[in-house]
Amino acid sequence: MQFIRQQVVPIVTILIAIFALVATSARGFMKTDLAQPAPIENIYTDNSTSNTP
Repeated sequence: MQFIRQQVVPIVTILIAIFALVATSARGFMKTDLAQPAPIENIYTDNSTSNTP
């Protein structure tokens, strides 16, 4: 149990952090640039939800 706490858990934690860093850094190099804001669309298609008379 001591070996798992001292050796395995820190290595797994560091690997998860490195994976997250690589995944977020890779977004900038993708063809479809994810750095731009998401498009805003009207999610309501029913006119009864609008507040206009």
